[in-house]
Amino acid sequence: MLNFLIPSSIPVPDANTLQLISIASLIVGICLVLAGGAFLLWGKKAGGGWKVVLGWVLAAIGATLALSHAVQLMLY
Repeated sequence: MLNFLIPSSIPVPDANTLQLISIASLIVGICLVLAGGAFLLWGKKAGGGWKVVLGWVLAAIGATLALSHAVQLMLY
């Protein structure tokens, strides 16, 4: 792990708080992927349109969030 000098004027949470934030973000990312999948299935049944686009957007944001925080949790 890299240790940088952080000025005392910048508040930095401790390691346990950062781990809880990562766990919460991982759960939110998984939920966004599931919601995106639901919109994709719903959009295919309804004939496409904005539901499919929203599904892809939610799935992409959720996958990025979940993968980012999963890697961060593996490095702890």
